[in-house]
Amino acid sequence: MRLYLSTRKPWDSVYTTEDGQAIYKTTTPWKICERKTSIERIVPSQEIENMRDEFAHLAEVDYGVFSSSHIRYAGQDLVTRDFFRKGAWSWRGRQRGRFFTGPDGIEYRWKLGVHVPELFLNDGIDTPVACYHRSSLGILSPAHAAYLEIFPVGEHMVDLIVVTFIYMERLRQEEEAQRTRGGGGS
Repeated sequence: MRLYLSTRKPWDSVYTTEDGQAIYKTTTPWKICERKTSIERIVPSQEIENMRDEFAHLAEVDYGVFSSSHIRYAGQDLVTRDFFRKGAWSWRGRQRGRFFTGPDGIEYRWKLGVHVPELFLNDGIDTPVACYHRSSLGILSPAHAAYLEIFPVGEHMVDLIVVTFIYMERLRQEEEAQRTRGGGGS
C-alpha cells in the first residue's frame, strides 16, 4: 500500500491512495510556542446521493518544546518518552531507533535514517513494515511525489503507522537540521 503526500511536510499534507482517494489529512498551524499536528482520517459517506467523504479526528501530536511530546490516539494520551523506547547507540554516535509495542503485542522499531525513516519488526531480521520515500524530480530516478509505503505485514495497523510516522519524520528532520547547524544530535 502506498499513501502519496500532497506536500513535502508529512505533518501538513493530504495522504491519498494510488488512485487518488484521500485517506488522511494532517494540519499543523504555525505558532511560536505551541506545535500541534492534527491528524484526520476519511469517513466514507453512507449516503448514495451525497457521495462526499468527510474527515474525522484520528489523533493529535503535541510536540513538547521543554517537556516530552504527547500523542493522543485511540482514546489514550501517550507520552512519547514512555511510548517509544530508545535504542542503543551506533558506533557513529546515532541512536539505532525508537521501539514501540503495537496493538498486536509485537515490538516495532522506527529507524531514523539519514534521509528517511523506516519501520521494521523487531524480530532479529528487520522485516520491513513501512518506508518513507521522498519526492523525486526525475533526475536520477523516475519522478514521483513523496509517499509512505506500508507493506502487508503492517496493513492491520495503518492508522498507528501513519501517526507514529508523522511524529518520527518531524523528529528526524529536526535532528537533521540540528546536525546541519553543527549542534550534533542523536
